[in-house]
Amino acid sequence: MKRKFILVDIDGVLCTGICWTSKDVAKAKPIQKTINRVNRLYRQNFIVIYTARRDHLIAATLRWLRMNGIQFHAFSNNKCAADIYIDDHNAKGRWWNV
Repeated sequence: MKRKFILVDIDGVLCTGICWTSKDVAKAKPIQKTINRVNRLYRQNFIVIYTARRDHLIAATLRWLRMNGIQFHAFSNNKCAADIYIDDHNAKGRWWNV
């Protein structure tokens, strides 16, 4: 099976709510079901975590990702081309099939 390039959003997907400050990031509540699924996908695919968060939140965001055990190959605060996007704006409350 060919590895897929999968972009995973943070706010509303890996954690509840939206984070605009470092304090918000530190207090963000993880969505464990999604984290578990992303970690399973990591084994067979290329996972990029992406976010619309500003540059000043990148360090806090990377700490949060590590603290919550989220496995990924790359990180970006710009949306790029991918085979699959896992994003709260396109999911409409449905789980994805990958």
